[in-house]
Amino acid sequence: MRFEFILLDADETLLDFKKAEQKAFAGTFRKYGIEPDEVLFQTYDRINHGLWAAFERGEISKQEILDRRFRETFRAMNFEGEFPGFEEAYQTALSEGSDTIPGATEVCRILSGISRLYLVTNGVGFTQRRRMKESGLEAYFQEFFISEEIGFQKPQPEYFRKVFERIPGFEREKALLVGDSLNSDIRGGEQAGIATCWFSRYGFPEESEAKADYEISDLRELIEIVETGNGRRGRKKDRQAEA
Repeated sequence: MRFEFILLDADETLLDFKKAEQKAFAGTFRKYGIEPDEVLFQTYDRINHGLWAAFERGEISKQEILDRRFRETFRAMNFEGEFPGFEEAYQTALSEGSDTIPGATEVCRILSGISRLYLVTNGVGFTQRRRMKESGLEAYFQEFFISEEIGFQKPQPEYFRKVFERIPGFEREKALLVGDSLNSDIRGGEQAGIATCWFSRYGFPEESEAKADYEISDLRELIEIVETGNGRRGRKKDRQAEA
C-alpha cells in the first residue's frame, strides 16, 4: 500500500458545500423577511470569499469572518434595520446541509478499510461536525482537524504541524492530502512535505503556483492512487479551484 494516512478536505471534496450554502443563504434571508436574489448572493459571495482568502493568509481571524461577512453585505446592499442573530441562524441552517459529492461515501468506505482517514478543514467546528455526522461519513474517520479548534488554518505550517503531532505514528512519506483548493490544500501540503492530490472538479478559475502530485476529476480515482501510488500525475497548475 502506497499511502497509510489520508487527509481529506471537507467542502467541495466530500461535502457539497455549494448546495448547502445556497439553501442556507436563501432560507436565512427569508426567515428575516428578505427575498434573496442573484445580486444579493453575488454581493455576499464576493465579500465572503475575500474574507476567507484573508483568513487563509493569516491576516484575520475566523471570528472576524463571522462578524463581518453579513454586516458588510447588509451595508453594501443598503439594508436598513437590525438583523440580530443572523450569523447564528445561518450557521444552523448551513449545518443541515449534508449532501455529499458523488462517490464520497463509497470512497470513504473503501479507503477506511485500507488506510486511516482524517478530516482537514478550515470550516466552523459545530457546522462541520454536524454535517459530517448527518452525511454518514463521520464513522469512516479517525479524527477531525478543524481550523477553529486547532487554532491555525490551512495552508499555515502551524496547522499541519499540529495535525501531524496528533496522528499516532504519523509518517510524512506515507501521507496523502486530498482537496479541491490549490491554495489552502495543495500549497499547504507541499509546504508540509507530504504528497498531494488535487480534486479538480471545477477547473481553473484563479491563478496559483501550487503543483499537486496527483490530479483527479472523480473521487473514485483516489482508490487506485492510495492502494498503489499509481494515477494521473498532477501538472503545473496555472489556476486554482474555488475554495
